[in-house]
Amino acid sequence: MTTLDQAPTTGHLRPRTRPALVARGGAPRVRRENTMPAVAVAEALGAEAIEVDVRRTSDGVAVLLHDETLGRLWGDARRVDEVPWCEVARLGNGLDRIPRLDAVLERLDGCRSALVVTCRSAEDAEVAADTVATSSADVSVAWRGAPDALRAVRAALPDADTWLAWESLEPPTCDDLVGAAAGTGAEPSTLDLDVAFLTPRTVAAAHRLGLRVAVRTVNDPEPALWAARTGADLVATDDLATLHATFAAAERDGWPTAAHEPSEAEVASRAQALAHRIAHEVVAFTREHPVGQVATKAHAADLVTDVDRLVEQHVRGRVRAAFPTHGFTGEEYGDAPGDRHRWYLDPVDGTTNLANGVPWTSMSLCLTRGGQPVVGVVADPWRGEVLEARRGRGAVLRDRPLRLDDDPRPLAGAVVGTELDGHRPWPGFGRFLDALAERSCTLRVPGSGTLTIAQVAAGRGIGGCVSAFDPVDHGAAVLLVHEAGGVVLTRSGPVDGFPPLGEPFLVAHPGAADELHTVWVSALGVL
Repeated sequence: MTTLDQAPTTGHLRPRTRPALVARGGAPRVRRENTMPAVAVAEALGAEAIEVDVRRTSDGVAVLLHDETLGRLWGDARRVDEVPWCEVARLGNGLDRIPRLDAVLERLDGCRSALVVTCRSAEDAEVAADTVATSSADVSVAWRGAPDALRAVRAALPDADTWLAWESLEPPTCDDLVGAAAGTGAEPSTLDLDVAFLTPRTVAAAHRLGLRVAVRTVNDPEPALWAARTGADLVATDDLATLHATFAAAERDGWPTAAHEPSEAEVASRAQALAHRIAHEVVAFTREHPVGQVATKAHAADLVTDVDRLVEQHVRGRVRAAFPTHGFTGEEYGDAPGDRHRWYLDPVDGTTNLANGVPWTSMSLCLTRGGQPVVGVVADPWRGEVLEARRGRGAVLRDRPLRLDDDPRPLAGAVVGTELDGHRPWPGFGRFLDALAERSCTLRVPGSGTLTIAQVAAGRGIGGCVSAFDPVDHGAAVLLVHEAGGVVLTRSGPVDGFPPLGEPFLVAHPGAADELHTVWVSALGVL
């Protein structure tokens, strides 16, 4: 019988032992996920554990299925919990059918592969736990999923091996284990986290608490090796064969290290391609995903939605998979350590607009090296636009170069964008508004600082200003303005690269920069 209770590894550059591999959904790169053939292939390929998603039918049968409905894989739009087992069993063809959990337990009876069961509701978990409790199969079973689902598992199976879901860059504490036990006395065995949240500090804290660390979802060799060196004990993957070969080669030939530090050109080229893809993914997701949860942070006007968090998790995971050693700072989850490269992300700039149905938001993603901007993208979901820049290579919008001319531009008849300082006007806002009005120039407050600055690079408006620079919000937009030939200024004048953190700054068309800067500085009261 296989168990998942290996001694934890430490976060050395070279792991003591390779992480155990968890095959998500069986072997989805070979056979359809969560089917008996996928489970059989994963077991044959040597997976230490096979993770399956379990839901219940309308008549209380535990079956393997990831989605709430049967539509994506099985062509039936109904929810599985509204369909009896006799109808579910007829879907598919040949061996590619939805299996019962008890049949999977029988298939793995006596095999070396353990089973990891994922449940997303207490109702599903109760049915799955009852199935495991009544099975005579000799299979080690671990449980992961939503907190209420794990509570239901522990109620039915007090000694169940449960995993603690972790969505934070802060390391776990003893209090987290007590909270996860929820009065049952059964603390989790494993910290279960996305690769975006894997850090050496979290691994060290988990191991001090006696927890193993399971990281998901890792499909490529480079992040898999990085996860192993960081100290992960289990790696969940959709590509079992690739990671099995990767770890086997590392054990045979030695754990590889970087032959050389990549040049800025090498990193920038890969990062630009990655940021382009991510931006288009975020455009699609933001447009299609309805806002669900809305919460407050520092005050009642400081909002965060589930879209903010989901986008940040997605982007962090994509960046970590491609550049596992890079640092990352995001609006919602904070700082992750790394080398001299650091990414800055605001997943939704303009969250108040998003939460109120106003279609003016953006995503900002910027890569820096040694504190200097290298690549930046600003995604506008509602126009379906992605503005992109790379240092020294210019800025583009839909493959059209963005280049501002040097012709003089009057303020009269022009538009300048700005943003509030949170939900309040910044000091000098009223004076700036009045001074522009005297010059027949209109001030706009659209609600997304990223777009307010980035639009100037696209020639939309003659200038824009924000009360405090932050690379999370404005890094990509500032790079866009620089690369489009615009001017970036602080109170003391033009700057190359980023303005100082927390300083007010102005961007402007070159032909209007001097006059607009004079008006802006005067309004700030520092002329």
